[in-house]
Amino acid sequence: MGFSKEWEQRYKENTHMSIWPWSDLVSYVMRYARPDHEGYRVLELGCGAGANIPFFRHLGVEYYAVEGSPTIVEQLNERYSDMKGHIITGDFTKSLPFDESFDLVVDRSSLTCNSTAAIERCLEMVYAILKPGGKFIGIDWFSTLHTEFLKGVQDEDGNTRTGYSDGPFANTGRAHYSDKQHILDLFHQFKVDTLEHKTVSQEIPGNDQAFAYWNLVARKL
Repeated sequence: MGFSKEWEQRYKENTHMSIWPWSDLVSYVMRYARPDHEGYRVLELGCGAGANIPFFRHLGVEYYAVEGSPTIVEQLNERYSDMKGHIITGDFTKSLPFDESFDLVVDRSSLTCNSTAAIERCLEMVYAILKPGGKFIGIDWFSTLHTEFLKGVQDEDGNTRTGYSDGPFANTGRAHYSDKQHILDLFHQFKVDTLEHKTVSQEIPGNDQAFAYWNLVARKL
């Protein structure tokens, strides 16, 4: 099972509609994978409501995306009618239905909605469609130090939880968590050039919540 019905429902209800580019993604692209030639191709896994599309359009790259929600893909294709065929509905843990090879693949916390096995399948396909030296940038992959890791119900494997009824992951299906070794295992085919861990604790109101994430850059050898 790949894309969750829960996320399709969130988009139908017009919730979780992030529309501004994620600052860490912008920083990582410009620092580690700045487009440097004509015809630079980028694939985004799970573009959601299209938060990062304006950023990539500004850079002048050839942008593509695979998104599981037909509701949001229809909206994006209406908004970006000149990109017909570039934003498609699909399960990126099962296929990446583009003939092109890519200089960069990006994911901002979409693969984290899947089990370990599904993430492994996706990364195998990502490695295959990247050009030699091409890069994968992952932003906000959930850490096992995230407070929510200890909540929910274990699903399929020890790194995946589901069944959240409240909190930041309420009614969004699966959430996948990683420690450093798990990240390295998932990216065993790649050379991991950058791996950063960030934590944010909420002091006011004091609720003892810690938000913890991984950002990473992995390169095809």
